[in-house]
Amino acid sequence: MTDPYASIADIYDFSYEDFTEDVSFYENLAQSVDGPLLELGVGSGRVAVPLAQAGYEVVGIDTSPSMLAQAGRRLKTAGKLKGSLEVQQSDMTSFNMERAFAMVFVAANTFQHLLTTDEQLACLRRVREHLQPDGIFAMSVRSPASVSWEEADWAPLQLNWTRVDPATGDVIMKMAAEQPDPARMVRRLTYVYDRVAKDGSVKRSVFATELRHSTQAELTLLLQQAGMRVTHVYGDYDLAPAGFGDDLIFVAKLEEPA
Repeated sequence: MTDPYASIADIYDFSYEDFTEDVSFYENLAQSVDGPLLELGVGSGRVAVPLAQAGYEVVGIDTSPSMLAQAGRRLKTAGKLKGSLEVQQSDMTSFNMERAFAMVFVAANTFQHLLTTDEQLACLRRVREHLQPDGIFAMSVRSPASVSWEEADWAPLQLNWTRVDPATGDVIMKMAAEQPDPARMVRRLTYVYDRVAKDGSVKRSVFATELRHSTQAELTLLLQQAGMRVTHVYGDYDLAPAGFGDDLIFVAKLEEPA
C-alpha cells in the first residue's frame, strides 16, 4: 500500500506545532479511567507521547510507516517516560490488539478519513470490541456547520504559513486548497509544502486527501449501532456545548445491557 504521508512526514509537525489544546483534554479523560490507552491514527505521536510522558501506558496504531517512524523519533527525543508508548502499523477499521483498553480515542479529525458509513461503523465496532467494560471512547471531528459547502469549478491555493525549520534553517511554506463535494459530504484538501534551502533551491511536496463530514445525529446513531452510548458532545476543547465551536467532540461508553 502506498504511504501518502511519505513525502511530508518530515514537515508534518510544522502544521500542528501550535496545536496542543487537545492534549490536556485527552489527559483529563485518561484520569477518569484505570488502564491502558489506545490511540487510533497515532500519526507522529503528537498526543500519544505527552500522555506517555504523563505516566500512561499508551498504544498507538497508524497505517503510515513514515508517520510511525516520526513517532519513533519523537519518542526518542522525549527523554525518560513515566509511562510507555508502543506504536504499530494497523488499520483502524480492522485492528485486533487481543486486549482491552480503558480508553480508546481518535484525535484531530482522523476519523474523517473514513469516507463511507461502512468504514465508520467498522471502526466503531472494533473500538467496541477493545473497550474495557467501564472504558470510554472519545473522538474529535470538524463540525460540518463550520465549513463552507459552496461548490466551485476551481479552488484557490492560499498561503497558510511560512516558518523556519530550526534544524536546517530552511524556510518552509504551506499552501492549501479546499474543494467541497456536498453530495458526498466530503471536502478534498490539497496541501503544497515548499522547502526553500539557504542556496535558494526549492523542494516541493504535495499531499492530497479527502475528509468526510458527519452530523452529530449521524455519529450518535453510528455509535449506538456499534454498541456505545454517547455521554457528552462538546463544541471545543474548553467543553463548550456542541454548536458553540467548530468541532464535535464525542465521549461515549459501552451500552449497558437491557
